[in-house]
Amino acid sequence: MKSPFTRYLLLGLVLGFTIKAAADDRWETLRAINWVENPTNHTRAGRFGELGPYQFRPTTWRMHTKRPFSQAVQREAADEVAVRHYEWIRINLERAGVDATPFNIAMAWNSGVNNVLKGRVPNVSYDYATRVTNLVQTFKGRAQVVATKVVPKAQTQPKPAVITLESTVVNFAVTHNAPKFELVLPPEPEVPVIYTQRVAEPVTIATSDEPAHTFTFTTAATLTPRFSL
Repeated sequence: MKSPFTRYLLLGLVLGFTIKAAADDRWETLRAINWVENPTNHTRAGRFGELGPYQFRPTTWRMHTKRPFSQAVQREAADEVAVRHYEWIRINLERAGVDATPFNIAMAWNSGVNNVLKGRVPNVSYDYATRVTNLVQTFKGRAQVVATKVVPKAQTQPKPAVITLESTVVNFAVTHNAPKFELVLPPEPEVPVIYTQRVAEPVTIATSDEPAHTFTFTTAATLTPRFSL
C-alpha cells in the first residue's frame, strides 16, 4: 500500500508533466495561429476591424484586458491577450468534455467556442484548423531535430607526468619515441713507440737481485722501430 506522501508525489509529477505539455502545445499553437492570421505582423486593420499578430477583434480583446484596443499591434500586449484567450478556450472545451487539441482550439479561435461545442463549424474553420495543426507538427519536428543533435565532446589533453620527491618510486610514461641508452667506453691507450739509434747487437740490462731481462731492438727499412718484451 502506497503512503500518502508517495501518492501526492506521483500526483505532483503527473500534474507537472501535464502542465508542461500543455504549455508546450500552447506556445506552438499560438505561433501557428500567428503565422496563419498575420504572418507579416502588419499593423493595418482587417475587414472586420482585426488588429495585431493574432488579428483580434475588439470584442475578443475586451474579454481579457482593459488595455486600449490600439495596443493590439504591440507584440508584448498581443502575446499577453493571446495566452489568456488560449487558456479561456482550453478551459471551456475541457469543461464540455472536448479535448483541447491544437485542431479544436484553432477551430474555436476562428469560429467561436459555442460553434465547436454545437458542431456548427463552417468549412473555412476546418481549413483554418488544418493549417494551424500542420504548422504545429512542423514546429514540433524542428524542435526534436534540434534537441537530438549530438554535440561532440571536447578533446581532453593528457595530463603531464608529475615527478615528486615525496615518493620513492617514480613512474615514467612510455611514449612512441622511447629513449635509447648507450654505453660509452674510454678509448684504449696507445702503445708507446720508443725511437732509438741503430745498434749492431742487442742491449742487455741486468740487476743484482732479479733475473736479467733481455730487450731486443730490431729495425726495419723504416726509421720507426718498435720493441717487444
